[in-house]
Order: sequence, then C-alpha cells, then structure tokens
Amino acid sequence: MEMNRVKQENKKAFPKFILVVVLAAAFGGVLGFGIGIAGDVGLPEAISAWLEVFWRTVTPWAIPVISVVLLGAAWGKYRLARKQAAIWDGEDEAVMDRVDQELNWTMLLGQVTMILDFFLMAAGSICLRGTGSNLAVVGWFILSCAIVVVIQQKAVDLTRAMNPEKQGSVYDMKFQKKWFSSCDEAERAQIGQAAYRAFRTTSSACIFLWMMLVFGSFLFDFGLMPVFVLTVIWGVLQVSYLLECVRMGRGK
Repeated sequence: MEMNRVKQENKKAFPKFILVVVLAAAFGGVLGFGIGIAGDVGLPEAISAWLEVFWRTVTPWAIPVISVVLLGAAWGKYRLARKQAAIWDGEDEAVMDRVDQELNWTMLLGQVTMILDFFLMAAGSICLRGTGSNLAVVGWFILSCAIVVVIQQKAVDLTRAMNPEKQGSVYDMKFQKKWFSSCDEAERAQIGQAAYRAFRTTSSACIFLWMMLVFGSFLFDFGLMPVFVLTVIWGVLQVSYLLECVRMGRGK
C-alpha cells in the first residue's frame, strides 16, 4: 500500500518535472542564440571595458562608504538592543525577544559588511595593482574588518550578559563550537532549521550560478576556473551535509 502511494506521487509529479526540463532547455536555447548575437556585435568587449573603468573608479572609496552606512546601522541596532537590555527585569520575554532581534540585525549587517569588504579587497588588488589606491584599499579593508569584529564582540557580550549560560569569545578560534555547545535544545533546533534553509538556498544559488557561468564563458571567455571553483563549493556543501547526516544517523 505504501509503495502504491509513493508511485502515485511520482506519477503525479513527473509531468511537471518534464515540463520544467523542456522549458529550461528552451530558455537555454534562446539564451545561447542571444549570446551568439551579442558576441557578433562586440558586446562582451564593451561590457568588460566598462566594468574595468567602473571598478577602478568605485573601489578606492567603496569600503569606507559601505562601512559608514552598514556599520553605522549595525551600531544603531546594537544601541537599541543595549537600551532594551537596560530595562529588562530578567523575566519579561517580550523585551528579551526584542533584544535578540536587534542583535541579530547587528550581526547580519556586520557580516554583510565583511563579505563586501573581502570582495572589494579582491577588486582593488586586481584593478588597482601597483598603485597607491591599492594600498589605501588594504588600509580601509583592515580598519573595516576590525570594526566589524568589535561590533560583533559587543553584541556577543551583551547576549552573554543576558544569558549567563552562554560560552565563548569572538576572539576564540573555537567560538562557534563553544557557543553551540552552550545552546539549549530549542536554540539548537532553531539553528538547525536556519542551517537547513541556508543549505537549500545555497544549493539553488549554485545551480543558477553554474548556468550563468557556463553561458557567460561563451561571452567573456574567462575559461573553466570560475565553474571549477563553484563546483568545488557546491560539492563541499552537498558532501559535508550528507556526511553529517550519515554521522548523526549512526548515533541514533
């Protein structure tokens, strides 16, 4: 009976799967045709030249501007959390939730800033090689990352002040492991749900990026390396997830 139900579900879903495959193939054919036309009219060369000028112009001042905007917002969120924590009586869950929400935004803004810093640092190293502006980008990169770490440290310290059972310092190389170990079952379940959502989102993003890189290689001729790097990241994501499932399954 159970196998019949499974077969029925497969039979119901299969036509939709075929439709998606056909539409994807049609889209790929149209996109490939468009790429051929774009190559004939010299569009890739024009885009590459524009991007080179754009990054040379933007990169020297992008890190300080982004840091002021995002880290300023992160600091504002931290201050709101600290004000809420100051009036917390140790029991009001609503206040506790508001503090957690503001601190989550603080950490998110800090993390986005650091990701952008690393990208702009790479852009500066490539586009501004051998210039004084490249040294300026390195300096801004170090300063911005240092501020991110300090803000995250303050957010973690405030969380620990309100939750004495929490363990770990952001300056400890094993911070994430210690922090997870000090979480209760509900918090671990929440982390697991968030991690699974991130896994699904990243898997979908890898598929989309793979298609863009394959088609983009026909336009810009950047070779196999970007696809190889993406495939490594995709493989690490999938294999590490499945190996962890195997490991946890053995412990049951």
